[in-house]
Amino acid sequence: MRTPETNCLTTMSLFLLLFLFFPDHPAYSQPDKFLVGWASADITPERPVALVGQLHKRISVSVQDPITATVLAIESYEEDGSREQAIMVSCDLLRIRAQTQKKLQESIAGKINDFDASKLFLNATHSHTAPGLVDNEYGDLYDTSDDKGVMTPSEYERFFIERVSEAVIRAWEKRQSGAFSWGLGNAFLSHNRRSVKTDSSAKMYGVGDADFLHYESIDNHQVEMLFFWNKNHELTGMVINSTATAQVTDGTNFISADFYNEVREKIKKKYGKDIFMLFQIGAAGDMTPSNHEYIYRRAEDTMLRRKGIQAREELAERMVKAVDEVLPFTRKDISGKVIFRHTVAMIELPVSVSEGMPFYRTDDVNSTEIHIIRLGDIAIATNPFELFLDYGLMIKARSKSVLTFIVQLSCQHSGYLPTERAAKGGGYSADKYLVGPEGGYKLVEETVKYINELWE
Repeated sequence: MRTPETNCLTTMSLFLLLFLFFPDHPAYSQPDKFLVGWASADITPERPVALVGQLHKRISVSVQDPITATVLAIESYEEDGSREQAIMVSCDLLRIRAQTQKKLQESIAGKINDFDASKLFLNATHSHTAPGLVDNEYGDLYDTSDDKGVMTPSEYERFFIERVSEAVIRAWEKRQSGAFSWGLGNAFLSHNRRSVKTDSSAKMYGVGDADFLHYESIDNHQVEMLFFWNKNHELTGMVINSTATAQVTDGTNFISADFYNEVREKIKKKYGKDIFMLFQIGAAGDMTPSNHEYIYRRAEDTMLRRKGIQAREELAERMVKAVDEVLPFTRKDISGKVIFRHTVAMIELPVSVSEGMPFYRTDDVNSTEIHIIRLGDIAIATNPFELFLDYGLMIKARSKSVLTFIVQLSCQHSGYLPTERAAKGGGYSADKYLVGPEGGYKLVEETVKYINELWE
């Protein structure tokens, strides 16, 4: 005859056996358990493609280095049984399209039953040596109908979704007990690319012009970092956020991840071949990598010749040095008990179409998707724009988080979002837009609201 005592003992024995064989199963999670999974996918097209990002047609003739999608899957279980989730995917692409993210979410929804597919989001590094995802994005500018053997954007999108779906599933299935820490470093990687003239007009570059007055905005040399660790506090991967877009070599006809390829190689050589790196671009709509035209360009070129290296390697070395400087100190603050929250919001932004639009196809900006994440005392906030730096600084200044990561070029493509002074000055990046300063201020308000709600 079974008594309550024997039933209790049997249940306890079963839990003990399961815990021994499946220690990471959610049913046996400790309070505030934090799970982390990584994966990557080679998204290099297998045929030539039209490279997007310049205002002329370029068909790729070679692959200088592979382009990659890196996946970070995180999940937490609270003491009350509730859980939170996010899957972040960083892509060596020019931009993200809403249709592509939606198709990817639909692809994994039927394959990962315990994940809310709406909590997956993509971001791009803004590589100008990568394929597009939508046919006729620039009208006939990139028409490849007469180019035999060239992969169309829609063909590439199908290839991309297949590869990235597999990586997302791997990352989710590989998630294990983990820990987290963050760091803040500094490196000169980018600078403001808009010059104000003596007549108050503005243009992209132009510091060598006789009527150059000043740069339109300041720079942001902070490098923001997240580090993820296994239960033995061994490094598994890192998130690196800066305002340096992947366009050091942006006018070529080869496929490349740009200088982020060199960053990957250097990090893996120094910290281990199995380390994953997920790159995010902060508010950088008016920024450009530091090898492009600016006051110190000639001197920088001379220094590169003296060192015997190219600009891509120089920028990669600067970024890796920032990691080297910060990483030892972040080891002192590793925690497996992390406050983790993830808000997915759709916000309405006023549309103020500038003269000359549409310059290229954008996604619907009337309903803009943003993701807000809290990890401990830091925040991550996405937006779909090439967002001018001032807006990012406004969000950071008003956020309750200790450090706020801005992630532009995420979820969809909504073009440039210039500041009020930029729109008045005109010039490329501020003369053609769908959402202008009024929408920029509302984006700031909405983003700050959703961030601060996670601290209430």
